[in-house]
Amino acid sequence: MPFVGSFDQLCVNIFELSSNIRFVGIISGMGDLVAGGMREGIQSMEDRENSSKLYLEFLLRSEMRKDQDAEFGKTVYSFSERERIKFAVFPLVRNHLLMVSMEKKESNHDGIIEKILNLTNEYDTNANHT
Repeated sequence: MPFVGSFDQLCVNIFELSSNIRFVGIISGMGDLVAGGMREGIQSMEDRENSSKLYLEFLLRSEMRKDQDAEFGKTVYSFSERERIKFAVFPLVRNHLLMVSMEKKESNHDGIIEKILNLTNEYDTNANHT
């Protein structure tokens, strides 16, 4: 499956969109972090064990959303805002997920999401990859 860029480069490009992006990671279909991580100098809000649980939770939610694809179409991204943080999750090829967390104070999350969607076009789950 030829990609113009790598998952690692995608993570770097997303970090460059805003200094309020805390985490960018690619999660495999098995729930493992395969690229990316926390922004350098930023402390994770959860410990490593809870990070793994979080990855699995987002993976499970993504898989469950596929049950409604016939009625509503495929998920483009999901977004959740919590008291302390914002999350955006994007399905990628081969059951991978792109997870992005942002500081609560980030006011332009819609703009960041739009830019991420442009960056992830080549990893689009709806595109035909050979």
